[in-house]
Amino acid sequence: MSEIPVSDIASDEILYRRVPDSLDFYEIQDDGKVKFKTLAFTDAEFRASVDRAKLCGNDPKRTASLIWGSGVVSLVAGDVRAIDDIIQYDKKQKPLTVFEVDIEHAPIMNDPNYPDNPAHAEILTKPECPNSKVFKRLRERLVLLANHRQWELKPFSLP
Repeated sequence: MSEIPVSDIASDEILYRRVPDSLDFYEIQDDGKVKFKTLAFTDAEFRASVDRAKLCGNDPKRTASLIWGSGVVSLVAGDVRAIDDIIQYDKKQKPLTVFEVDIEHAPIMNDPNYPDNPAHAEILTKPECPNSKVFKRLRERLVLLANHRQWELKPFSLP
């Protein structure tokens, strides 16, 4: 049996997303559950960065380590790809573009601004997300997935 190439992301693969320890990114509800905010999945290039758990030893601490005190939430690749309601509308609210959601392996190596991260991947739309309004819809769906799974690793400030 041959190995799956590292660039292929299986539907059952776990993805880690670092969430800074700030109430701008999440809130704790009265029942103790966390409710993530869309800011937890923001990205200036409309591609939400994640780490592939299997490429960082299934250790969420490796994802959290870049920002001290951060927490980590996990998503399942198949759940991310199943998001099927990212739609751009025209001015008359008629569907203009329907977007597919995918995950692309995008290792960071030898970048002057970031430490090497061979586990890095990006959640993106096809066609490419054209604006922040469309990307906000994707972030809202990612938040729903994160709320369902809760913390993989809580921030240091939480018990």
